[in-house]
Amino acid sequence: MVNEDPPDDIVDEQPNGGTTHATPGSGNPALVVSRADRAGPGETPLTFPLDAEEITVGSGADQDIRLEGLETHHLTIYHDQRDEYRVRPSGHIEGGSVAEPADRVLRTGARVAAGPWEMTFQRAEYADHGRPFGGREGGELADNVTQPPRPADRGTRSNPGIQSRQED
Repeated sequence: MVNEDPPDDIVDEQPNGGTTHATPGSGNPALVVSRADRAGPGETPLTFPLDAEEITVGSGADQDIRLEGLETHHLTIYHDQRDEYRVRPSGHIEGGSVAEPADRVLRTGARVAAGPWEMTFQRAEYADHGRPFGGREGGELADNVTQPPRPADRGTRSNPGIQSRQED
C-alpha cells in the first residue's frame, strides 16, 4: 500500500488543501553539478544542498561551491522572500531563454551552464512553486486553479530568517 499522506513540513493553511505552499526552504533544494565535457556512464555528478539563504559559485577560495574554470565569483543562488530559489550571475551563463532576466527563478530541472560546468536545480515537487497543485487536473491544456496567496504575499512569514515584503 502506498502512503499518500503529504510530508510533515507542508503548511496547510487552506481548508481545501492541495496547494504547493510547503514550509519555506523545504523540498530538499539542491544543485547537481557535472562537467559537460565528461558526461557519460560512470561519471557521478556532484550534489550540493542549498541549505543557506545564499550560495556563491565560482573558482575563488571564498566561494561556497568552488569549481575550477569559472570566474572567481561566477554566480549566486539565493532564496527569496517568496520561497523561490533564484540565480544571479556575475559571469556569463547559458540556459533559459533570452527573454528571461539574468536574475531568474529556478524551477526543478532548470539548467544553467557556466564554463565547462552544467548545473541542474532540484527540489521536491510538493515544494516547487512552478507546479501549482502538483500539475493541472485534466492535463496541461486544462485551466489552472487559482492558488491562495503565499505567506510573503500576505506580509507574513513562518521563517524568521527571511524578511517579509511590506504591504503598502
